[in-house]
Amino acid sequence: MIERGELLAVEVLNFGMKITFAGPLISTFVKNDVTILRQEHEVDAIDVVLGKGKMAVLRLVKLHLRIMSSLMTRDALFFWFADYYTLIPTLFARMIGKKVFVVAGGFDITFIPELGIGARTRPLRWFAVKNTFRLCDFIFPVSQDTQNDLDSAVPNHAPSAMIYNAVDTKRYHFDDRPRKKIALTVSQADSIPEYHRKGIDLFIEIAKKVPDIEFHVAGVRGAVAERAGHDASGILNVLIRPGRLPLDDILEEFWDAAVYCQLSIEERFGVSVAEAMSCGCIPVITPVNALKEVVGNEGFMVERSDTEGIIAAIRSALTASDSFRRSVSAAAARFDIKERGKKLLNFVNSIGAKNGQFSKSP
Repeated sequence: MIERGELLAVEVLNFGMKITFAGPLISTFVKNDVTILRQEHEVDAIDVVLGKGKMAVLRLVKLHLRIMSSLMTRDALFFWFADYYTLIPTLFARMIGKKVFVVAGGFDITFIPELGIGARTRPLRWFAVKNTFRLCDFIFPVSQDTQNDLDSAVPNHAPSAMIYNAVDTKRYHFDDRPRKKIALTVSQADSIPEYHRKGIDLFIEIAKKVPDIEFHVAGVRGAVAERAGHDASGILNVLIRPGRLPLDDILEEFWDAAVYCQLSIEERFGVSVAEAMSCGCIPVITPVNALKEVVGNEGFMVERSDTEGIIAAIRSALTASDSFRRSVSAAAARFDIKERGKKLLNFVNSIGAKNGQFSKSP
């Protein structure tokens, strides 16, 4: 039996599994795993978009049918996040003898009751999540903090191994251009609770106190874009860039900015922080959850309540030396997509091979 945290050396196989993959493909880190798995396996990638209200129920029914239909001709099921859409297909997979892998590290593990964030704030959703974690074959938490919370919240969960989330450091690479006097934060948040969880409200409040520094908010959507625009109204040093920005635009933001701020209440990993670091931005973060793991000693950590300390950290980061920026960039290499790919394929291949899940590709 595979023990938690154990890495197995697996011989490269001449054949792979046929995998049904389901997750929110809008997220780059989810698409990264599709790319990784397709190196050695045939993957049917299903985008998960539920929304809200009656339409969400209809989409959920269709999604269940789509996943289970795909699984009939596949060897394994791979989920990004446990949620409403994972329990019934997991039960179905067990009935027909197919393996189920789940990546944990989002709404499934998060628990912020005061903001109504996290599966545990909704009994039916938590029932689906915790039983997915119990009934699946293997779980991949995206950080040690997530692993710890998984162990605490679902003590009888399936075997697991922490594998850090990934950044494509070839794309998000260091650039030696002169840095501008810009503090940046990036998020795809689209709900008001997420606006607060990501610390965008605090980021804008700090901008009011330091008019000599530009503050950029990039990528926000929906209600968050509207709220950020409202809160930043009349603040001349705040720029809101809403919507899903092209990669080239995001890279320009990372290469122009001297400082990257993540002032979150909670973070399971912090992909944007790792991307910014890889590009040479100095991180200023709140010391919560996995942000401490991502940044380590390569940046500034300040409590959310210490506004003056955050401002001082931003000013210090603005004047960071080129050698420090290169050191920060180099530190992000431990989250490179190749590292995640090697470990993830090791486990998936090992479990599939041990249980006879491989089938010859046509």
